[in-house]
Amino acid sequence: MIQILFENCFFIILFKPAGTSVHNQAPSLLEFLKSKKMPEHFVNRLDSETSGLVVVAQNEKIHEPLQLALHHGLKKYRALLRGSMILEPNQTINWSWPVSDKSEGRRNPQGESNQRKESLTEIKVIRKNKYFTEVEIILKTGRQHQIRKHSALAKHPLVGDPRYNDEKYNLNINKFYSDPRLQLEAEELIFEFMNEKHAFNIKSLKLDSFFSDKLT
Repeated sequence: MIQILFENCFFIILFKPAGTSVHNQAPSLLEFLKSKKMPEHFVNRLDSETSGLVVVAQNEKIHEPLQLALHHGLKKYRALLRGSMILEPNQTINWSWPVSDKSEGRRNPQGESNQRKESLTEIKVIRKNKYFTEVEIILKTGRQHQIRKHSALAKHPLVGDPRYNDEKYNLNINKFYSDPRLQLEAEELIFEFMNEKHAFNIKSLKLDSFFSDKLT
């Protein structure tokens, strides 16, 4: 369910559930805001499959300054990756494959070579077993599908990713865990605006079932 987590005279913080579009198709955040006669100036966007925090500016004049504030702030995600990474819990790695700024597919996540741009994603392992790795992700650049592409390029695609993971694998995971969603959430935003620091956090992504003794 869409939730209003915070509102002041400058911006609104929304929680977007997985399966809800920002504005392209129903159900959407845009429909929700229109129904409440609220502003529709989205400062950041998430894929429809991704849950998490979305910022909406209260008016057009502060839309660009808010975008700049988010650009210089911290954007943290949580995700479940396919397979066991070689890193141990609390270890980090940077993924820096250049990727295009377009939707691609699992056959060529980077996109055409002449369209690739510098990209940087910081990964921290939280826990893992033989089949999955839970990670915290700090997005350093903002290419389209960057986390999804980098995960696929690392040979650890996101569990439930319909575009960059294998369809048969996703179907088997859903059959076993009854959880078809893309296991990715934009869970934390920290930024400074109007000389005030703002921090927002949500944890709706439930991953404990993937680390039970079902398969281990």
